[in-house]
Amino acid sequence: MEEAWRQVRAGAGYTLGVLTPETVRGLYGERLRLSASQVDKAASCRFAYFMRYGLRARERKEITVDPAEFGTFVHYILEHTARDVCEAGGFSRVSLERTQELAMEYAGRYRREYFAGLGERPSRQDYLLERNLQELRAVVRELWEELAQSRFQPAGFEVQFGPGGAMPPVEIPGGAMPAQLRGFVDRLDLYERDGQTYVRVVDYKTGRKDFDYCDVLNGLGLQMLLYLFALEDHGRAYLGVSAEAAGVLYFPARAAVLPVEGPVESQEARLLRQKEARRKGLLLLDEDVLQAMDGSEESRFLPVKRGKTGALTGDLATGQQLDQLKSYVFRLLARLVDGIAGGQVEPNPYSRGNHNACRYCEYASACHLDLWGQPRSYRAVSAEEFWEQVEQEGTSHD
Repeated sequence: MEEAWRQVRAGAGYTLGVLTPETVRGLYGERLRLSASQVDKAASCRFAYFMRYGLRARERKEITVDPAEFGTFVHYILEHTARDVCEAGGFSRVSLERTQELAMEYAGRYRREYFAGLGERPSRQDYLLERNLQELRAVVRELWEELAQSRFQPAGFEVQFGPGGAMPPVEIPGGAMPAQLRGFVDRLDLYERDGQTYVRVVDYKTGRKDFDYCDVLNGLGLQMLLYLFALEDHGRAYLGVSAEAAGVLYFPARAAVLPVEGPVESQEARLLRQKEARRKGLLLLDEDVLQAMDGSEESRFLPVKRGKTGALTGDLATGQQLDQLKSYVFRLLARLVDGIAGGQVEPNPYSRGNHNACRYCEYASACHLDLWGQPRSYRAVSAEEFWEQVEQEGTSHD
């Protein structure tokens, strides 16, 4: 890795972290083809992006069945199970028991198809697979309980944005070179009211995921928002109707870990699990739309609460705010593209509290951050600060 880096510095037109236009085209081509992980990497540190996607320098990893495999495993199960349930009439008609049976059938198929090449599995791997099944049952129950009462219903699974996909790639206008975002949406849900259709994008997350205002302001975690806005602006051919953005949700595709010590009563445990399984995200501030997602009085499934006065609070945005956010994130992406096109590769790692781009970086030995890096430190921002900055940015570009 260090030798590859020395060669670039010596012979690729590198001068204090700036690549020549010829080198940029040689590394990335005439058009940037970005994935969500590439956008996050570029926003976290441009040097790490250059090493991974320019030089394609990677650590070798052993293929095995470990806890990280659970993410791929659960995505497969949820996609196929939900698709079958919808084809059979929907979650309000298919029982929880039948939904669980379908999930276990797909789990067995996944194990046979994807783990067969591992040969004799040690006991630890068998244990991890069995534990995955136990977690999966809890996740499927949570999915069924939400969608059985929701008027938002799945309308697409693993929806691809890109060549050959159901949706075209998301074009990123205004940058110094042509660029587009490609990838997948785990699930999209639709709801129709008085002739108006609303679209919601859902992402299955096996790790903990919040809608982080500071991250979004600085170009991290934009994937779901970009796909939501693309569906709103260009989704008619796929959806069959024009749809208004209803928001994004991160579904916790893992069994909830209770934040308690010692034994708890079953009722208390149930309430704690429900609290831990509450979705995160950003939703349209429209009471009827929110009721269509979650009709329970306590808003069990959504990042929303009702105060004593009856006012809704939580991670909510008006239609106007979502429009402002759409403009903001595309301008932010255009600036990221400008940095890549301009050959900027100096380390500029993003850090905020425990979130530090350098902590597990595989390129630390080639980085030399202390010599010519430009670290960026941020603090958490409130929703009010977030929307104020988004609005100010929009005003300055009007």
